[in-house]
Formats: sequence, structure tokens, C-alpha cells
Amino acid sequence: MSVELDTRLHQLRNELDDHARIARHLGLDFERPIRSLGDGYPENAIALVGKITERILKQLWRHHNVPGDPGGKTLSELIKGAQPHIRSGSVLDALRDIQRLRNRSTHDGYEIADEDGLTAVRRLLDVLAWFSSTGSGVLTGDIPKLATDVAAKAEFLAGLYLTLDFKPVKRFELSRNTVYQLFFRERGLRSEYVELLLSKNASDVVQVLAATGGELLQTQLPKLTRFLILEENGVQRAPQPLGDDYRVLTYDRFMDAFVDLDRHLADVLASYPEPAAGARLTISGDLLTTDEQTGEQRISQVGAADGLLDEVAASGGNLLIVGRSGSGKTTLLKQLVAGPVAAGRRRYRFYFDMSLKRRDEDFRTFITRSLAPYMAVESAYIFEAFHYFARSGSVVCALDGIDEAVPSMTQAGFIELFTELAQVLSAESAVITTSRVSFLEDTPQVRRLLDGTALVSEKLVQQLHAQGVNPLQVPRFSALRLHDAADSASPLELRLADELGSGGGPPHLAELAWRHFIQIVGSAGLAHVRQRIAAYFGSAFLRGQTVFTFVDLVNGLGIEVFEGGRLGYPTFRLRGLFRPAGASAVAFAHSAYQELLTAEHLREPVNREAALQVGATPRLTEQVREFLFLRSRQTAGSAVFSDDRILPAGVYLVGPSHHLMLRRIERPVRFDRFPVTVARYNRFLEAVRRYGSREWDHPDQPPGFSHEPWRERLRVASYFTDPAYENHPAVCVGYWSAHALARFEGKRLPTSLEWEAAARGSDGRLFPWGDDIDLAAVNCADSWSGRPLVTYEAWREELDLGRLADAMPGQADAHLGNVSPFGVREMAGNVWEITATVLEDRDDVVICGGSYDNPYRALQASYKGLARRNGRSNVIGFRCVEDL
Repeated sequence: MSVELDTRLHQLRNELDDHARIARHLGLDFERPIRSLGDGYPENAIALVGKITERILKQLWRHHNVPGDPGGKTLSELIKGAQPHIRSGSVLDALRDIQRLRNRSTHDGYEIADEDGLTAVRRLLDVLAWFSSTGSGVLTGDIPKLATDVAAKAEFLAGLYLTLDFKPVKRFELSRNTVYQLFFRERGLRSEYVELLLSKNASDVVQVLAATGGELLQTQLPKLTRFLILEENGVQRAPQPLGDDYRVLTYDRFMDAFVDLDRHLADVLASYPEPAAGARLTISGDLLTTDEQTGEQRISQVGAADGLLDEVAASGGNLLIVGRSGSGKTTLLKQLVAGPVAAGRRRYRFYFDMSLKRRDEDFRTFITRSLAPYMAVESAYIFEAFHYFARSGSVVCALDGIDEAVPSMTQAGFIELFTELAQVLSAESAVITTSRVSFLEDTPQVRRLLDGTALVSEKLVQQLHAQGVNPLQVPRFSALRLHDAADSASPLELRLADELGSGGGPPHLAELAWRHFIQIVGSAGLAHVRQRIAAYFGSAFLRGQTVFTFVDLVNGLGIEVFEGGRLGYPTFRLRGLFRPAGASAVAFAHSAYQELLTAEHLREPVNREAALQVGATPRLTEQVREFLFLRSRQTAGSAVFSDDRILPAGVYLVGPSHHLMLRRIERPVRFDRFPVTVARYNRFLEAVRRYGSREWDHPDQPPGFSHEPWRERLRVASYFTDPAYENHPAVCVGYWSAHALARFEGKRLPTSLEWEAAARGSDGRLFPWGDDIDLAAVNCADSWSGRPLVTYEAWREELDLGRLADAMPGQADAHLGNVSPFGVREMAGNVWEITATVLEDRDDVVICGGSYDNPYRALQASYKGLARRNGRSNVIGFRCVEDL
């Protein structure tokens, strides 16, 4: 063993001796990893550190009553279970490093060096130092001499300074109500000391100092920062004999030494929308909660969302608020963070507008940049301090519009963002987030919660478990869906209607926001460049740009958008639509404005084409899609109905609401007006019986395959022989037969992209006829039940109770309203339709449209299913297309 290694081991041994209380209480041997390193077996040292860490984490599980028995858990599972109860980010990092090193040491192919073993011991020391230095009795079994509330406050303060890289030097419990702590940090050649004296009240400090003669406070240390922290209000100066070199604070105002909260909230209130003057915004909603012990989920109705947020501010908890654009999410948050703080509520409240997060920066960088003007700590420690404040539950943290901060509007993008946000969630935290899109797991309970605002539940985070993040397992994490009655206006719509003087019930947000845009542009004298303004901001949104510097605006729109050529927010002619986003930048007052301009931009085919040429995936949201449909419908001549069944070549908006895309149709095709009927299929069968089918068969068709319908499976045995069914869709015929019939007629099957584009049109509508729910236009489970089956549970109940037993295909031309913008009929409901899109690795074919036994939400044009190529079903038919 080298002299250098021996010296380092000796130092580590001495540091481990400082934590002998933990070793004795838990029955651990801290000497064994050191001996293994000294004997030249670093892999054994890492394994022993892993075992010690497991024992520590099991103690934490039992202390915090984490559900489940920790006895059989792996190190990874123990870390995940204990994570919500550990405030320190550095401790969590240390635990993950130990796990990583142990994983490496147990796999062949990795060479384990002495340095790896030393690192494992150092990281163990970081864990031990935290629990020893904060005065916590969790691992030592010590019964604190301090009063419970004083001990908790002392632990919080010690943890804060450890987070800022200070080391504990002294800690004395001077009385049951008074504790002294001294911390030290080296900053290059500079030494920094922080001295804290925490007490219940000033008189107790006087008595303690009189008894000790004040000797503990004669430190004479350089660079000393001294705090006297009391629980009494109104204390202005330190009592004698302490002197005047102490900063005196009450405990509930101690964070004033680190953050200028008043200035932060003043800047928040200066941005749109301000809380309603003289009145609180009250919105009802449905709340999904999870029992921490049993994991059982429960949905209840909340009469006033603002009251729920007040409860979070008082008792903690983590909450996701979901609601449509303009539903009041931002106003609720600003009411919370800027409102008066009642006794017992968390005084410190942070608000972050996540729409201002740059696409190329991570959450840590965004928080650092946002808090830098308000926090009196080095920039390197801003996020660490915020992280500690949030996880310890000492602040309310409001993260507004997290769906606007995703790096990409994809499943992977939401997972990436939530993995970062999960850093600040703990059992003690009070974190409130808002989103127009839910990114919780797609469980039946979540579907039930979300189906009130969306016909299809977003399935955005199936991979969260693989990423080690499960929002439904984060303690006290709940989801609130704000109520969205179809006949009521959102708070944003009401505000705009009031400003614009709309009589009667306010129009839809699309019309109101467009009228407001026209008004602002007109009053600014910029009506002649209205289309250029829409194109500039619309194309910027597609690129992911939502914040604009004054230089950006001049380069994109010209100097005329500023009065007198002077760059500044007060001289910006369009400021009625914007809010400041820093000293020399602006963002839209509400994301809906830029999304509206994006929709206006995308109405032109040439602009959709250009969006695909940029290179990066265009940023699209459900609000952009809805505005595109509504603006196209409202603008005369822009949504002309065609009855020729021709899908033109061009770029179309497709995909589900959480993953909207622009995709190109390369060449025009003509669709069959109706699905292939029994009569048409019988004509094909007659030709097959007479001539055989070789010239029409798919080259991969299995040998001996028959194109005869699977008659044994038919719901009606005479379906293909009874003339009454001649105009019904052909079913119980599979992919091979659909391909062959199309070839027989000189046609082919449509791709799933062509099918969806033909159903949605150029305006991205949800259903072939538009966005409205129209039960009279479809044959689906809801129409057979005679009632809307809005939730998954309602549809499942109908199925299980046999109430859909009589459901079956109807005539192919039964619903006049079920027609797409290109004149294609019956694309939604009745029967699924086979497409030419095949998943070769699974031997599955994509089917579209939904069927007679599916709930309404499965009939959206974007909804897809899979069927075996060799399979046949009563719910699956097809239609053909011909190339032009």
C-alpha cells in the first residue's frame, strides 16, 4: 500500500470516527471498508459501503413510515422510497453515486480502482455528515434536548448551510430553547464563518448568556457573519451583552437574508394577467388524490380551487392543475403567491413562468437565471438553495405552464422535463404546477379525471417508470382538473369580452383574441403589416421561440414597431399583447395570442410547406390545432367543402393532441366515398371463384389463404347472403382480402397518413365533420347505449353488463353528417378501416376510425388501432383509394 493511499485512508478513518454514534445505534462497522481498501480490494470496500447505505436507508424507511417492507428491497428501490424524505440534493447525489459504483463493481468488464473505493467512502461520509450535522436523531437514536420546534428549526438552518458547502464547526444546545451553531467554508484563500444563535425569545438569550458569561461567543473569527434568530415578532436589535454586530431576524423572516421576496413578487404582479381587483377567482374542479399507504386513488369534486391552493400553502402537498387555455390557471397561481399570508401559511412563495424557459436550457439553468436578480448567494449555489427550500417545504413553489417548457411536444419531451421537475418534489414540499396537457400515467382513474376536457386521454409518460420517476408515487402528489362547462366562458374569454364590449355571452377565445389582435394592430397604425406580424410570430412559435428581444423585433418586423425608433417596452407599439420578459425582451401576455397567430400562419398551404423545410420538428399544440380549425371555419372561403373525394397533395396537420405533426401527402388520391360494402365484396368473390385471385393477391399472402369471409365469426350468419345487408360494410375479411379487392378494382389501400388527412382536412379538425360532439352522426357504443360514455369506466361498465350485446355495423351511408371536408363518408365509427400501413416486425396492420362498439373518444380521426394481418373481425372493414 502506497504512503499516499495510507494517508488518505487514515484521514477517512478519522472522519468516520466522527459518526460513531450512528455506527453504534445501527450496529454498523465503518472500519471494514477502510480495511478492504488497505488490503487492496476496492470492490469489497464498495460492496460494504453499499451494505451500510442499505442499512441507513432502511432506517429512514421505518422512521418515515414509507409504505412496504424495506427488508427485501434493492439499493435502487430503497433510494427511491427514501428520496421524498431527504431534503438535500447533495445527499441524493451521494446515494446515486454509491449505487452507480456498486453496480459497476458487480458487473464483469469494469476495472475497479482504489480511487473508486475511496470515492464510495467519501460519498458515504457525505450522507453521514448530513444526518450528524443537522442534529437529526433519525440515524443516531439520540433524543434531542431541545424543544421539538427549536430542534426542527436548527436542523433546517444547518441543512441550508451544508447545502451552501459550509462545514459544521461547533454546535451547542445552550438550553432547551436555545442552540448555537458555527459553520466554516473555504473560498480560495478566503475563510468564511457563519455563526447562528437560535432561540425561542430574546429573554432566554439574555439568561443563557448571563449563565455562561458569553464565552462561547468570543470567537474573534475573520469574515464572520452573525445571526440572532428569534421567534418573537418586533425584535429590532440584539439584547445585551451580545453587542450590535448581529443581524437580528425572526425565524419566519430568516430567508430574507437570502432572497428579496418582495421584489420578486412585485415583478410577478407586473406581468399579465393580474389577479382580479377586489375579488378572488373561484373555479371548481375534480381532484385526483392517492393514498400514500395503500396507493388507492380517489376522485372528488372541489368547490373552489383557490381554497385548495390555500390548503397546499398551509399544510404542503404537490399539485398539478390541468385546464384549457384561459381557464384561470395563471390567475389562481398569482392570487396564491401574491395574496396576504395568513398565520400558519408558508410566507415565502416563488412563481416561475415556465413559458420563459429557453428551449436549450435545463431546469437548473432556468431557475438560476430567474432567481439571480433576487437571491443574495453566489450563482453557483442559487439552484442548490432553491432546491433545498423547495424540498424542505419552507416555500410554496408555483411552476406555471410546464407544457410550454417541454423541449419537444413528444412523449420523450414531457418525460425529460418532468424528470427535472421531480427534483424539487418531496414529502414536505408544496409545489403547484399548471398545464393544459396532463402528463400523468394513463390509468383508468386518470382517464376518468381527464375525459371531461379531452375525448381521448393523453398517454404521455409510459416510460416514466424506466426513468425512475412515477408522479403518482411521489407522496401527496395530486391532480386537479378545472371544470370546463361547455356553456360557460373561461376567465380569459370573460376578460376579453369585457374589454372589447361584446354583448351577450362572449364568443369563443379564438374570435375574441383575434378581434383584440386586430384592435391593437390597428390602433398602433400597423394594420398594413398585419399578415407579416402573424407570419413572424407564427413561424417563431413553430421554431420554439416565445421570448423576443427588442433587436429580434426590429430584425423581424422593422423599426416601425417602436415609437420614434426608441427601443423599449413603453415604446413598443404592440405592447397591449405583450408583457416584459426581462430588461430588453418581451413575451406574449398569454400564450393563446401566439398560438392564434401560428394557426393563422398555418392556414396558408405554402406556410405549412415552409414549416417542414426548417429542419427541426415544428412545435405544435392542441390550442394551435383548435385555433386553426376555428379560424378556417370563421374565414369565408377558407374551408370550402369539396365533394370530389380527392385528397390533394400537400402538408396536413395530423397526430393526437399531445403529439401533433405536420406531414406531407406527396401525390393526390381519390378515396372511395363509402367503405367497401357486402355487395361490392360479393362481386369480388364471384370473380375469385371464376378466375382465382393470384393476379390480385399480396406477394406475402400465406399459401392456401381463402378470401371467403370468416362466416363462423359473423354476428349474423346470413350477413353476406341476405340482400338486407348488401349496403352494410364488408367485415370478417382481413388485410390480405382487402389488398386483393383493391387490386381487383384497380385501386389500393390508403396509408394511415392518407386516411387521417382525408378525415381531418386541411384545418386539422378532430372529427370528419368538425370539432363538435355529434352522436347523431355516428354508429358507436354511445349511440347504442343511448347516453354519452364519457369515461373509460362508463364504457367498460356497459361492456361488462352486456348492454352493447346488440351493437353491430349499420348501413354504409346511414349518417349524412358523417362526411369529411373532401366528401368522404362514414370515416368515423361503424367499422374500423384497414390501411396499407403495416408494422412488419409485429405483422400488424394499422386500422383507423373506430367501430360500433367503441366509445366516442375512440372515433377521433387521429385515433389508431392495430390488427393482425391474418385476423378477421366483425368490427373491421376497409375502403380503397386510387392514385391520380
